[in-house]
Amino acid sequence: MQFARRVEVLVLVGVLYLFVVPIVSAGALFQDGLLGLTQPELRAKLGQPQKVRTRMAAQRVYNYHSLETWENVLKDQMSGTLGEDVYVFTREGVTVRYSFQYMEEFKRNSDAPTLLVSLVEVEFLNPDAPQASEVAVAVPFSIPISKLESLIPEFKPSHSENAPTFRSNLFVILIQDPPSADARGLTKERSKDDYDWSLAYRLYNPEGFQPRIRLSDTVTRMEFSVESAGFMREHQKITHEILLNPFSEKAQSLPPPPEAVKKGIPKPRYAP
Repeated sequence: MQFARRVEVLVLVGVLYLFVVPIVSAGALFQDGLLGLTQPELRAKLGQPQKVRTRMAAQRVYNYHSLETWENVLKDQMSGTLGEDVYVFTREGVTVRYSFQYMEEFKRNSDAPTLLVSLVEVEFLNPDAPQASEVAVAVPFSIPISKLESLIPEFKPSHSENAPTFRSNLFVILIQDPPSADARGLTKERSKDDYDWSLAYRLYNPEGFQPRIRLSDTVTRMEFSVESAGFMREHQKITHEILLNPFSEKAQSLPPPPEAVKKGIPKPRYAP
């Protein structure tokens, strides 16, 4: 009888623990150390953000606010996911601006959702442009892909030629191993449970990329996101072309691609 009561007490304590103790974030999901962090975890790691920005109606046009204005005024008027924490660093003479986007994670016994880092954007800005770090539309600065690892400590691309690499329109996607089961919580795809999700780097060039990517090619910004190579192969094969990982030894040993043939302007033919 005494043993049975002891078991009942243990079961009751376990049930109460499930309802009382909140779910605690497991921290970063990948080797970048950023995606998946809660907002308090991110600010404890990087310090208080220099600015908080909100997107305006136009695409990629922002309003920048002081942290005090956001926390005391705007935060109560907008969703927490609309405010991006902004950090600006100067590295090797280049202005590097980080902005962190959040998504909401709802927990039991809590009215306020937890904000998790779901996307990290890194922009390279012209250091000579005035107020480049907080104007609505900043002047971009082109950086060779070969310099990304020295300018962004969190950027650690795979050098395997088997690392999934895709090109879509104006960006290149580098998907990294290993995947994380917890990363499904950071994507909104309906079929997210059917695929493995991994850390991915998106490299952007407003002028597009050549058919073969080289480390001498330039980018003006990049993103840390969550992507699935399997999902892209099955659902986005028309828009996402498979490429050789430009950081692999095989890609770097290939001869340079032939220069594109320039076609002259046709000249009109006149009757004699």
